This record gives sequence, C-alpha cells and structure tokens, in this order.
Amino acid sequence: MIGNKYGKVIILALINILAVCFVYNNVATDNSNIVHGQVEEGEVVKDTAEVVKHVDQTNISDGKSDRMAEHRQSSELDNKQEDTRDKFKQASDTKHSDTNSESQVSVSPVQDNFKHDAVMSMKNLLSIQIHALRVNRTTTVSSEPVQDEELDRRLLDSSEIDLSPPNPIIISSPISIGDQDSFHKLMDERSELLHKHCSGRENMAGVTSNWMYALESKSLVWCPVYKAASTNWMHNLLHLAGKKEEDIQKIISDHPRQPNDQARVVAPILSSSKLRKLSTSAQFKGMLVVRHPFDRLLSAFRDKLERCHGLDNTTLQTEWYYKTYGKKIVNKFRKSAEQRFGPDYFSEENNFGSPLPIASGWRSSLLPSWWEFVQYILHTSPSRYDEHWKPASIYCAVCSFPFNHILHFENIQQEEKFFAEEMSSSDLIHPRWENRNDEGLAKEDILGKYFNLLDDQDINALYKIYKDDFLMFGYQFEYKHFRFNVES
Repeated sequence: MIGNKYGKVIILALINILAVCFVYNNVATDNSNIVHGQVEEGEVVKDTAEVVKHVDQTNISDGKSDRMAEHRQSSELDNKQEDTRDKFKQASDTKHSDTNSESQVSVSPVQDNFKHDAVMSMKNLLSIQIHALRVNRTTTVSSEPVQDEELDRRLLDSSEIDLSPPNPIIISSPISIGDQDSFHKLMDERSELLHKHCSGRENMAGVTSNWMYALESKSLVWCPVYKAASTNWMHNLLHLAGKKEEDIQKIISDHPRQPNDQARVVAPILSSSKLRKLSTSAQFKGMLVVRHPFDRLLSAFRDKLERCHGLDNTTLQTEWYYKTYGKKIVNKFRKSAEQRFGPDYFSEENNFGSPLPIASGWRSSLLPSWWEFVQYILHTSPSRYDEHWKPASIYCAVCSFPFNHILHFENIQQEEKFFAEEMSSSDLIHPRWENRNDEGLAKEDILGKYFNLLDDQDINALYKIYKDDFLMFGYQFEYKHFRFNVES
C-alpha cells in the first residue's frame, strides 16, 4: 500500500511536469522539442536539468544586466535542482526499503510533507524557467548602429541637392500644326509676343536694308539669322524666284561657296523706303527664322572657330575666321585658360581642348577653345560681333520692322511646309540640311558638354547679352539651378 501511494506521488509529479511542459510548449514554440523520450523515476531530475541548460544557452542576453540576472537565476536553479535530486533520491530509497514492510500501513505526516515539497519543487523549478524565457522573449536587444562617415557628412551638408537633369532643356514642349488656321494662329501669337517686348522701347536702331533680302514678286522680305537655316533659305530664294535648275546650278558655279552672293542674284538690295512700301502690302510677309540663342551661339563657334575646313595646318593662314577672330582670342585668353584647365587641356589626347572630337576638317592647339570664345563674347560689345553670333534682335532690328512670320529652327520642317503652302510654293521649298555638325548627337547633349565648362557667372552674363532673343522669340533655358525665361 505504501508502494502504491509512493507510486501515486511519482505519477502526480509526472502529470504536473507534463502539464507544465505543455504550457512551456505554447510559450516557446521554437524550443518545443527539448524534452523527448520517456520520463522514469530516476531520470526526471536529470532530464529537467537538461531542459534548463538548453533554455539558458538559447537565451543569453548581450547586456550586462541580463547576464547578472541569468547568473542569479542559474544559481537559484542549481540549488533547487540539488534539493530536488536529494528529495527524489530519499523518496526512492524509502520506497524500496519499505516495500516488504507490512507494519507501515499509513504514511506519516513527515512523509506527506516530503511528498508535497518534492512536487512543489518540480513545479517551481519549471515555473522559474518559463518566466525567464518569457522575459527574454519580450526584451528587445538593440545592436550598436553602424557608423557611416560619408553618409553623416552628406546629411550635414547644407548645400542644395541638385535634382536637375544633367543636360540643358531648351524646348519645353513640341509644337504641332494641323492646318493653315493653326499655322496662322501660331504666327499671330509670335508676332504679338515680339510686339509686347518691343513696345515702350526708345532709340531702337533702324533696319539695315543691306542685310535684307526681298522678293517683290512674292511680297517677301527676309532677314537672315545666320546659323538658323540661313544657307537653306538662300537657295530657297532661287527656287521661289522661278529659276530653273540649270540656271540655279550656273549661279552656284559663278559664286562658289558664297550663298549670300547667290541669293543676291534674285534678291538685290532695296532701299529702306522700298522695303517700307513693300511692308504695307496686304500680301506682305516679313519673315524670320530664329533659333535658341545658346544653341545658335555654340553652333557658330563649332562651325567657324573650333575647326578649320581646309586639308591640314598649311591652310590655317587662309582661314578667314581664324585670322579675323581666332588668333586674337587665343592671344588674349590662352594663358587664363591654361591656368583654369591646366596645360594638358590643349593636348592632342584631349582633342586640343574640344569636348568632342572633330568630325570634319581639323583642329590644333592654335585654335580657340569654347571657354576662350565665351570670354571674348563677354568682353566685347555686341555691336562688334560677327553676324553668326550677333543677337538676332539686334542684327535684324526686329523692333523697327513689321515681321509677321517668325519660324522656329527647332520645328523648321513643319513650319516651313505651311509657309510654302501660304505662298502657293509647296513644290519649290524643300527641307535641306547643310552645315550640320552635330555628329548625330542631340543638341541638349552637346550643350551640356560645353556649358559644363562655364561657371555660373559666365552663364548669367551670356544670358544678359542674349536676353532679348529669349524674351522676344519665346525661348527658355533650364540647366542646373538656372531658369531663364521660365515661369515659376
């Protein structure tokens, strides 16, 4: 009977252990397989100690306070484990020694207390471990943040972050023309814009008749803006004048490489009074082809000064633009350019100071660089500029003559087509591409490479010189933090 009662004690202890383990299994699912196998009388304490040891190893804290707490818990658990082992050992010995004794019919109060203490010790043992597991589970362990010195430096940098595109934006939106009505509306809008910026100005220079080309038969007066399809329109005048192809070829051969003189054959110089009279005609067409000021300026430099069109260096002294402008620009600004960019900037490996290789003709260090040319522009009066880079508003005296057809070079093919229709000359005017030197690159890409060589002061000063061309012809320029003629 005593044996049966002690057996009941062991069974109750096992049931309690299994119940506690069931709770433990729900709290710590990732440690659910710690206790395996069968639990026998002599192995209960040993298996429990292994569970405790495993939980301790998987929940070591990085903080000093956690390690101290675990040390105290470990000491407490060790003491409880030792007490439990002793009590179970005594219980086991007592069980075996009293199995054959019939005189011990009942359990003494001391034995009842012993059984109760043994069971409670097992409960407390696992209860302490489950509580420790919950604390460790819910405690957030913070790791030391990784220090990034470069990131810290950038975050502390108070300068403006440049989110602008790498290349300039010169065309805000494309223009689409569907019919003659939309074309006339566009021409009226551009004429009104020109008149708006001309009104109220005093002492404006008068038109220079020598620079105008007039076809009286078409009531057409054209002022050439050089580097804005000017060569093409010299040829167009020959066709509009009704010249046959063989006659045109003879004119070209009589004036080789001189499109201005070729056009003068059919559009001779008229006096200012005749031009005024022509402008009062109901069919009058005062025509300009304009181009983005900065794009035109760069195109003029690349065509006239950055390269020579001869075969080799022996033709340098015969290059009119080099003798007239290039040589003087180099003499005045080369020293400053070398100080700014270094002496190797004009080496052959660096295209002699050109951002892009020369596709046709040739270049040497004797020719000016873009930066040197810009310094020349900034230190020279616009009245002394060559016609290829003189502001169109000045060269054509646009506030002193009633221009009512202002075509944009950027949309020349479409606008030229409707203009030819208006003159009933669609079969005479065809788009041509002459003096093209973009090497197939987008003009924004080319502008970006060259304007990147200029500082902010240079770009601001250039805009002031060409500001009227921006305003009167509706051009814009967005680059880095610059917003020229852009509405905010």
